[in-house]
Amino acid sequence: MSDILDTLKKNEEIARKFLKVELVLNLANTPSKLLETVLRELETEFNIPYRWFTLVQHTGKNDLVARLAMTESLKEQVGILDEASFLEILSGNTATVLANDNLRPFYKLFPKTRKYFLKSIAVVPLFLDGVLIGSLNLGDASPERYYPGMDTSLLQQLAGKVSERLERLLIPPRKKSDRSGSSLDCTSPDSGASES
Repeated sequence: MSDILDTLKKNEEIARKFLKVELVLNLANTPSKLLETVLRELETEFNIPYRWFTLVQHTGKNDLVARLAMTESLKEQVGILDEASFLEILSGNTATVLANDNLRPFYKLFPKTRKYFLKSIAVVPLFLDGVLIGSLNLGDASPERYYPGMDTSLLQQLAGKVSERLERLLIPPRKKSDRSGSSLDCTSPDSGASES
């Protein structure tokens, strides 16, 4: 019985930490600040030694790399990969990928200037307006930190929140039409909408 209570307490603590990270996301006012905030908060709350993003190189309006205006410090924490290679690593899956064996294919996700000595990894896909844009990657020197079959629901929830916030920061707000056919700006101070 005490084992069950201990597990429940650990799970509550993990959920509380994820919520803390999620709440801080709304304070970021640029896409670069958002990504930096996620990486910093994951280190602070969970003591994850290796944290970075990988972005899929797209062309045209879907090229997030060009739209982000990354700071120099963020560039060192972001890997860039072509879409075909990225999808190959995910094995066509759009859910979180966990591995603690045969990690060599995941090395392609690393930022160019970084090498991590991983024994386990979590690759959490990120989407922008329904398009796969990359992943949040978490690694550890312990093979027990991330392993296939472990519950990733809180990680996936965090990725959803990051994607939503990134979308709000990158995609201009749409105007709604009122009954007379004129458009209303839903983000103006007089509209009653608040900016996140």
